[in-house]
Amino acid sequence: MSEPSEIHITDAEWELMESIWQADDQTAGDVLSRVVAGHRSHRTLRTLLARLVEKGAVSVRVEGSRHLYSAAVSRESCVRSAAQSFAARFFDGNLQSLLMHFVEHESLSEEDAKDLRERLAAREAKKVSKRSRPVKKSK
Repeated sequence: MSEPSEIHITDAEWELMESIWQADDQTAGDVLSRVVAGHRSHRTLRTLLARLVEKGAVSVRVEGSRHLYSAAVSRESCVRSAAQSFAARFFDGNLQSLLMHFVEHESLSEEDAKDLRERLAAREAKKVSKRSRPVKKSK
């Protein structure tokens, strides 16, 4: 799968992508059957699917008379791209400001806070161990 360099996936398209990420080589019917019924018309969903193909987020393979759809970008890379876009848009790209906003303004359970502290400590320990490794000299 490729990286979503500048692919912007709208909320409506995200619904379809969640379905597409579940399996490769799905027919349009397979994809659409997993999307909340009644939320959008069948025609709208087909338009969104075509738009995702056009953007390069979804690939399509023709097998006889069937069109088989697969994700061309991973969910992880789309989440990373959306998070970076959010941080850039609302926090000038400053991740510390973004994190501090959530810590100060959102409810965080003790378990969540403990998990964050542990992850930050592990990240710091990893940085320290990288800095303290001896550099191999070439002969």
